Amino acid sequence: MSDDAPFPLSRPQQVDALPAKGVEVSIEATAEERAALAEVLDILGIDALTARFEVRPWRREGVKVTGVVEADVRQACVVTLEPVAQHVREEVGVAFHPDAQPIDPDTEIEIDVDAPDLPEPLEHGRIDLGAIAAEHMALGLDPYPRAPGAVFEDIIEDDGSEDAPGSPFAGLSRLKGGGE
Repeated sequence: MSDDAPFPLSRPQQVDALPAKGVEVSIEATAEERAALAEVLDILGIDALTARFEVRPWRREGVKVTGVVEADVRQACVVTLEPVAQHVREEVGVAFHPDAQPIDPDTEIEIDVDAPDLPEPLEHGRIDLGAIAAEHMALGLDPYPRAPGAVFEDIIEDDGSEDAPGSPFAGLSRLKGGGE
């Protein structure tokens, strides 16, 4: 996907005139959106993707999005490459504010895991709830999916010594005349 292509799941939401109690928004990705998102994420497929959000005013000019994203996905087993079905459920809690600054990728930052997340920049009074749903679904994916019963077996037997048959040093040892 090129940088100028639209994101596969996009649901822009105008938030500059939210009612005080906020709004509830539900998203259900279409088959085409799910297929395109699966391709971007390099997974076998997304069979269902839904999100339920509450979008409320936050700190006078900001917006807070809370809710849940759920998806049924298929990934390739890291051992057998067989399809592995997984249900993803991720809680969402993201704040946006017009005064928030984007993080410079070239700047080193310190992260306190106990501190609340910093707000994201809010530009032009709109946010993309589809992108939020896709991002949280991706965060919930198993990085090493395994089919039931799949076991990775070492091909090289290594007893830890430098002269073990699979050791890179075994060949050097033989060249020097120290091995068989």
